[in-house]
Amino acid sequence: MIPWLLPLFTKEYAPRQAMLIVCLSSALWGVLWVPMRYLEAAGLTGLWVVVLFHLLPTLTMLPFMGGMRTLSRQDWAKICLAGVLMGAGFALYAVGLVLASVTKTVVLFYMTPIWSTIIGYFVLGERAGAARWIAIMAALAGCAMISGVTDTIFVLDPLDSFGLLSGLFWAMGSVAIRRFDGVNFTHVTFLQYLFGGILALIAAVLLVVPVPDIAVWMDTIPLAFVASAMIFLPTVLLLFRIMQYISPGLVGILMLSEALVAALSAAYFLGERLDPAQWLGAGLILATGVFVGIIEGRRSPSDKLAL
Repeated sequence: MIPWLLPLFTKEYAPRQAMLIVCLSSALWGVLWVPMRYLEAAGLTGLWVVVLFHLLPTLTMLPFMGGMRTLSRQDWAKICLAGVLMGAGFALYAVGLVLASVTKTVVLFYMTPIWSTIIGYFVLGERAGAARWIAIMAALAGCAMISGVTDTIFVLDPLDSFGLLSGLFWAMGSVAIRRFDGVNFTHVTFLQYLFGGILALIAAVLLVVPVPDIAVWMDTIPLAFVASAMIFLPTVLLLFRIMQYISPGLVGILMLSEALVAALSAAYFLGERLDPAQWLGAGLILATGVFVGIIEGRRSPSDKLAL
């Protein structure tokens, strides 16, 4: 990592700044589908895009991971637990998008705030008040509306378990990052990408997804590197650092900006029109973000944000 950029990722931001960074970082993920769709059009099939978007950041971070050799056995256990859980969450989410219903996968993944709040109560001793639950319900309702999900969300296909499990694993991983807030978050990020890439690779092999030609790899790797390692990797580093001092449930609520931007960007670039219910869902997500910002914005960083 470039030395003069290091403070941007390691510092502990004031509450409003931290929450804004989570919203903006997650919002950027909402356009992740654009380069991924371009790569698919270039001949790189779905799961291989996922593999590439994991392994390229892994290789980018590898030269900076020399300090992991001196870690104690206890620290290794902590970063492995957090990294494996987060990697499983992201990989399961990606596989769900490929194999199952996209809308249901998104909504089921974004049950994360509920799982994070419940797990945080037992692991971190966080007590969620009425404001947290109001924010969670409003945000989930907005996510369901903007994703265009109807009552079919209650009719689950076995493949929908990927979306459900991805949110559960991500929630457990975010709680682990918060619980082990003294470990190096870059190590957790590295293992998250490494393990997620391995899982995606295993899925591609088991599902017998055809391996693209060498020419396709050569054409797609440069764009994949710019998107995954130069644009999205920094947002993951920022998010994981902020997870070390903000409540996991609160982070899960703020991450719903991804669903909002994904729907709006798809409508803009693909010429899709949002119906009134989807616009209402967008308003609910935005209102939830403002509500959380007002409630939490007055806290100091040492308060360890918990709505």
